[in-house]
Amino acid sequence: MVIQSLRRCWHGEAVSSPVDSDALPSAALVNALMAMSRVLVDLTARTLGDLQVEMTLPQYRILVVLASRGDQRTVDLAAELGVTPSTATRNCDRLVRRRLVRRFRRTDDLRVSWLGLTAEGEEVIGETMLRRHRSLADLVARAAVDQPELVAGALDQLVVAAGEVPDPGWWQRLSASTDYGQGSTSAAMESNV
Repeated sequence: MVIQSLRRCWHGEAVSSPVDSDALPSAALVNALMAMSRVLVDLTARTLGDLQVEMTLPQYRILVVLASRGDQRTVDLAAELGVTPSTATRNCDRLVRRRLVRRFRRTDDLRVSWLGLTAEGEEVIGETMLRRHRSLADLVARAAVDQPELVAGALDQLVVAAGEVPDPGWWQRLSASTDYGQGSTSAAMESNV
């Protein structure tokens, strides 16, 4: 049933939806974004493979959220990712064991455990993003996109609508995300297990 609905969508046929069809965006744009999302997921997976980083895409997403949003409590990270706190905890435990994420307590509330990127985690995110940036630049050059500023503006609008930060702001957040010592207790309070 789902596959039949998707086929009708791909061919521009009307598909029953709980959303008012007049409020739906252009089917061509949605289809193009669906295809591009597959390209981007593939690009991310290939980049992680090239770096020989053993990590699932959900674990990578944790690193991205910590890089762009800064230190997080597990419950807030889980809400951001749309998963249960136990799922976030299990994934973070794996990242802590790999020394990509650190768990620590802040001096203002010693009861709550926080998660943040380590220098190694920041390095993985930075290198992954740089490689993806190069690959996307090559792709854009090969595609010879007409009016690239117009396309970039539309994509930035979608990025903001999704609650993310356009790329220049993201890099600024990354550089500020790993601040060892501000708000955290001494190194004795940090945990790597």
